[in-house]
Amino acid sequence: MPWEHNGEWRTDTFKSTLSDPRLRFARFVLQGGPTVVIAAEELRRVLAGGRDHYGFEIWGPFNINPRAGTVDGKRIQMQVSTNPQLRTTTGALL
Repeated sequence: MPWEHNGEWRTDTFKSTLSDPRLRFARFVLQGGPTVVIAAEELRRVLAGGRDHYGFEIWGPFNINPRAGTVDGKRIQMQVSTNPQLRTTTGALL
């Protein structure tokens, strides 16, 4: 994700992707920063009822702050890594 400001990266995600029960983890490759992996269940909990756009089809925009461990200012469990092997696919959902 290329949109960083003051240690927060801005992104969004399709509601249909996040609601898919097969989705277990979301991986965010932050340009110039770490890779963040968040359990889909945690992301659903934080984003549900939040901002959406494009005809209610997309959650967001929302901010990820890996240093503070927050999504849109809410504490959330996330795995933060600078391992270059995790940076193979930008914005990939697992």
